[in-house]
Amino acid sequence: MVDKRIEKRSPIELAASYGIGDDPRPEREAKISNVSSGGFCLASDSKLRVGQEIQLAVALDTMDEVIITVKVVWVKKNDNNKKYTIGVQIIEKEGPGFDRFMEFYNNPL
Repeated sequence: MVDKRIEKRSPIELAASYGIGDDPRPEREAKISNVSSGGFCLASDSKLRVGQEIQLAVALDTMDEVIITVKVVWVKKNDNNKKYTIGVQIIEKEGPGFDRFMEFYNNPL
């Protein structure tokens, strides 16, 4: 598989949550990994559609959470469990949530 991302990746893993469709409350849990400034992977129990946009609440640490808007670009069901690995692209690249996310990404604890 050819890696199409040109941005550096970070090995950090972060907890996150999101809502879907008519239920936008961020109650579905996810774990973010393979982070770059353009997007990342998330692991979730819920299957999302390619092209779907979601508001993702990302826990940067125990006292800091940001909301970023992402778009699903690919979905893969994991064979060994009922979880999905989902590739997302960050589509809202301005504002305090994105700025704080990028600050954390560039300077992880």
